[in-house]
Amino acid sequence: MYIPRLLEAAVQRVTQSLPVVMVTGPRQSGKTTMLRKLSSAKRRFVSLDDLELRRLAQSEPGLFIRQFPPPVLIDEFQYAPDILPYIKIAVDELTTRGRNRQAAGMYWLTGSQHFGLMKGVRESLAGRVALLELLGFSPYELLKPKKPFPEGLFEQDFSMLAKDHALSSSCREPLEVFEAIMRGSLPQAALSGLGAEERRSFYSSYVQTYLERDVSTLEGVRNLGAFATFTRLLAARTGQLINYSGLARDIGVSVNTIREWTTILERSFHIYLLHPYYRSLNKRLVKTPKIYFLDSGLQAYLTGWSDPEQALRGPLAGQLFENWVVSNLVRSYRQRGRRENLYFWRTRTGQELDLWSESTGIITAAEVKLSERSDSAVFRALDSLDPSPLRFGRRVLFSISQNLLEYAPRTWNVPVHFIN
Repeated sequence: MYIPRLLEAAVQRVTQSLPVVMVTGPRQSGKTTMLRKLSSAKRRFVSLDDLELRRLAQSEPGLFIRQFPPPVLIDEFQYAPDILPYIKIAVDELTTRGRNRQAAGMYWLTGSQHFGLMKGVRESLAGRVALLELLGFSPYELLKPKKPFPEGLFEQDFSMLAKDHALSSSCREPLEVFEAIMRGSLPQAALSGLGAEERRSFYSSYVQTYLERDVSTLEGVRNLGAFATFTRLLAARTGQLINYSGLARDIGVSVNTIREWTTILERSFHIYLLHPYYRSLNKRLVKTPKIYFLDSGLQAYLTGWSDPEQALRGPLAGQLFENWVVSNLVRSYRQRGRRENLYFWRTRTGQELDLWSESTGIITAAEVKLSERSDSAVFRALDSLDPSPLRFGRRVLFSISQNLLEYAPRTWNVPVHFIN
């Protein structure tokens, strides 16, 4: 059974205006399934997982493009990046003749990794391509409690949402939340109702077949054993500042190697780097980020948790919950074809807030707590800052409580089932 994806709307929108649409994301996130579902009968499907077609695309990219004229869906195009200049030529032949409408949506491309590809895509197809990301399922796609928000959660009017009683049916108990965390967001695991043992087998196979297979082809990964240790240590430190020196010391590799491996995991859509907020954009990019895993099931597997009840009572419960909330927020934006505007905030004295989002000059500060109680004290660090409402907007506490409510002026308790 096909589960409709929120990203479908963005794909259909950009197909009307741009000649190339590229959908990237982690392996097994459903990219090919979604695009084939959206394809018309006229659109050809070509997969470079087929070794003969891959060899043709690699050795004779021009012939390959001529042999499969548009509209066409080319799956796993990262195996033959040399086709990109020929796609550009084919697109330009139409647009220079003023046939822009006919050029729209000529090529759909999918790719599971973009280690060295994105530079080539931007150079070859600048102004001609829409770049979209399909991650695992968002909560809305799995539960469908109501119509999805047209924008991200932080842009919603919470006062209006609080009046929407239709959301009450989607409320989750703590154990249900941890069952969702253990399942993760990848379709094969999230939809098949796997038990704890089956889930361990799935993620073990996923790590060996996809994660390690992909990275083993890269020049920066020569020791798969050390890399596997690195991924497990990283999963155990989710939600923390990345300590490159400490990881290098524990694994026995150089700091530069740890930085390179971190980049590989980020660009293969397995981890998400949450950067600190500073008024200076340059500082946001150079200061130490926090690490989160984009699939909670993968993080749980790498840290040794598979039983929801044990995980809920275990020492990493808060960490697993925070990772799940952050990854859901990231997916909720990217499945709409948008980029999230998320940071964390930390002072030199160690005061910290989990999430910090700025929109139109107004900041929303958020905390994530595995609790059913509201607690305005978590925002006490903000009280010493400029309280101007033109700068600081709402304060949001993400929790497992059942009710969306304003428990202090401009301070909202937001149950996690509102993230869609």
